[in-house]
Amino acid sequence: MRILEEHLRGLSVRILEERGLSDEDAGIVTDILVEAELRGRPTHGMIRLPGIADRVSERPRQAMKLVRDGAAYALIDGQENLGYLVGHRAARTAIGRADRSGVGLVGAHNTSHCGMLGYYVSMIADAGMVGMAMCNTNPRIVPHGGVEPVLGTNPIAAAFPAASGQILVDLAAAAITNGEILLAIKDGLEIPDGRAMGPDGVTTTDPEKAQIGGALPFGGHKGFALAVMIQMFTGVMMGGAPVPEPGKDYGLFMMAIDPQIFIDKSDFDASVATFVSKIKSSRRGVGVAEILIPGERAYRERALRQVEGLEIDDDVMAQIQQL
Repeated sequence: MRILEEHLRGLSVRILEERGLSDEDAGIVTDILVEAELRGRPTHGMIRLPGIADRVSERPRQAMKLVRDGAAYALIDGQENLGYLVGHRAARTAIGRADRSGVGLVGAHNTSHCGMLGYYVSMIADAGMVGMAMCNTNPRIVPHGGVEPVLGTNPIAAAFPAASGQILVDLAAAAITNGEILLAIKDGLEIPDGRAMGPDGVTTTDPEKAQIGGALPFGGHKGFALAVMIQMFTGVMMGGAPVPEPGKDYGLFMMAIDPQIFIDKSDFDASVATFVSKIKSSRRGVGVAEILIPGERAYRERALRQVEGLEIDDDVMAQIQQL
């Protein structure tokens, strides 16, 4: 069904407040979920709200701990809070450190799924800085050549401020995300071939088997290497679980860089504009109307949905209304 953004926000905030979150925390989680819907990422949007509501009901909000604190860095113990709240605090902390030192390096552990990773680097880019973020998850990716999941889907994201908005990169090391598998199960659809394995170690298009089995890394050994790198940054280096259990002790790593430590702002802005222009004006393939910069499609869809409303799956909307 189609619903206006403000109505969807109101429903989500009410649900989370009734389960014990403060108005501020409910607003943060809601903003991350709604932003995913606005940008065309329903796998990280309202389909997650029922699970979040259950987790909030089972585990009351705890005060996070600042374990290590330096001029340009910090380490946060998430105290088993929602990854959405820990990620938001990590991004704010990274911005604060970069304001003070030019660079902010922030890690976190003892948390859970944080949603669309691109949200947090967008926060950093909105502050005029370059942002990068990584996180790990419970085992979903099989190693290259293996059949047993050991690595998380392990997304990585980066955002750069630009006159046209942001250059935004947000991708996972998996050939298919858990959210895509969940949507395929819900809709009774097959998943593309060559993206996941069943529990028997054979590739499958059945999302039920893929959910029990594991995802393949995208690009073979390259995606595997990227997943290993991200898990080293977010699990091992942050003092969290090297291979976390589902929903437990996930790790985050975020970085904010003020580009003015390297280059004047006017020169940075001009170089970004030149780079974007060169890409968009380059020769296009047959039948290609336009070359899009990473993040451009998402921001166009966002502007359209803010006017026309959001299309939320009927089953998901029914679950929300039940909550």
